[in-house]
Amino acid sequence: MNLIKVTSKPRKCHKCGKTTVVKILYGMPTEEAFKLLEQEKLVIGGCCITEKSPDWACTNCKVEYIKVK
Repeated sequence: MNLIKVTSKPRKCHKCGKTTVVKILYGMPTEEAFKLLEQEKLVIGGCCITEKSPDWACTNCKVEYIKVK
C-alpha cells in the first residue's frame, strides 16, 4: 500500500499529479455515497477504522494519504 503522510488534504496527487484526491468513507455507505463512488468523488474504505487508516485516496493511481498532526 502506498501511504503518504500529509498535514491536510492534497489538492493534487503527489504521485500522478492529478486533482483526483478524494475522501475515504468508512462505515456503512448510504445510497448517496454509492452515487459519489460512481462519480469518483469518494472512496469506500470498509467498516473498520484504526489510527493508521488513510483519510484520502487518489482515484487515478490509488495512492492513499493519512493526516498527521
